[in-house]
Formats: sequence, C-alpha cells, structure tokens
Amino acid sequence: MTISIRLPSADEALLERAASALRMSKSEFIRRSITAYAEKALPGEQTRAEIDARYIGQGGGLRKPECIADPRKRAIVERLRGKHGYAG
Repeated sequence: MTISIRLPSADEALLERAASALRMSKSEFIRRSITAYAEKALPGEQTRAEIDARYIGQGGGLRKPECIADPRKRAIVERLRGKHGYAG
C-alpha cells in the first residue's frame, strides 16, 4: 500500500537525521515507527510469545513450574499463572 504524506521541513530533517543515524531508509524508519507506535496503542493484541518475552524472558522457563526446584518459588509461579493466565 502506498501512502503519501506531507511533512514540515523540521520533521523531514528530523526523519532524515534519525534514519541516517540508524543506517536505514526513511521508508524503513517510518514502517518500524508505525509498528512500534501501534504495538503500544494496541496492547491487547499481543501474542503469548510477546508477553512472555516482555515479562518472563526468552527462555520460557516459567511455562513449566514443575521444573522449579524450590517449592516456594514454584508456588509463586503457579499463583501468578492462575491469576494472570499468560504464563501457562
């Protein structure tokens, strides 16, 4: 989809500097900016993997609380899973 927008000269200069600093095209910078802004505006549309990556980490170790040796920590994880539901 093609979109055409008009930017004030100050915004255009800012766009050029930011894209150049990140070594990407202005189009790529705008695409990534839209994605990042939309993800913040629409938090309910996050996938389980995105939620886990944000709150649990990349390992996903809390998906299996039975693997946690310390019974106190396991109980905490099980309560959190029951309360929030996103870690299970």
